[in-house]
Amino acid sequence: MKRFENKVAFVTGAASGIGRATTIRLASEGASLYIVDMNQAGLEETTKLCGEQGTDVEQQTCDVSNEEQVNGAIQACVDRFGKLDVLCNIAGVLLLQHLEHTTVEQFHRVMNINLLGTFMLCKAAMPHLLKSGGNIVNTSSTSALSGAPYGAVYGASKGGVSALTRGIAVEFAKRGVRCNAVVPGEVATKMTQGTNLPDGLDFSIMGRQGPLNNPAPPEMLASVIAMVASDDGAYMNGSEIRADGGGLS
Repeated sequence: MKRFENKVAFVTGAASGIGRATTIRLASEGASLYIVDMNQAGLEETTKLCGEQGTDVEQQTCDVSNEEQVNGAIQACVDRFGKLDVLCNIAGVLLLQHLEHTTVEQFHRVMNINLLGTFMLCKAAMPHLLKSGGNIVNTSSTSALSGAPYGAVYGASKGGVSALTRGIAVEFAKRGVRCNAVVPGEVATKMTQGTNLPDGLDFSIMGRQGPLNNPAPPEMLASVIAMVASDDGAYMNGSEIRADGGGLS
């Protein structure tokens, strides 16, 4: 099934993890793709993997917390393909730290990438999505729905993404643009597996695990994102689709 034939998708965080898996999934379903990340080598590997699907992929390094780079990348995508149908905001950073040891600089970095970056990409893409009747899929987290020890700042950034998603969904529904968010639990990515745990953490207050095997492979999240972004999700707007193996059930 080629749900994205003649569609153009822009994916952030595409060098690894959920972003790479989503790029490959959309490519397999016929999408033309413009992918960004800070990791050039990772982007090249993702592009190579997508090339096996026979789709058209363009790549660019981009810091999603930099407005000039964000605006430039969105415009470059439209210049290359002539339109934009789907925006997948997947780039993000994780911070696990004792609150009293968290610096203001760390706070701003998490917010700038996870929340500000999502906002700027939605803003830059919206004129083009209005023309195509396209849609946005943002990435929130179960940390936005349930207290996460040592992850208050990360959870706050993702809570902002969820609120931003709902606001955009209501504002633009009558103008033909949908906006939804996927809500992963623990996913087996470099971001989660490479995060340093804070010294002296109390494992007894760490989050619950769901009845399904954890963590999830990123391909499972990519399949959810693809469904929401496709016409199969045409009646979904302002939704937060939790994919956490039952961790919050």
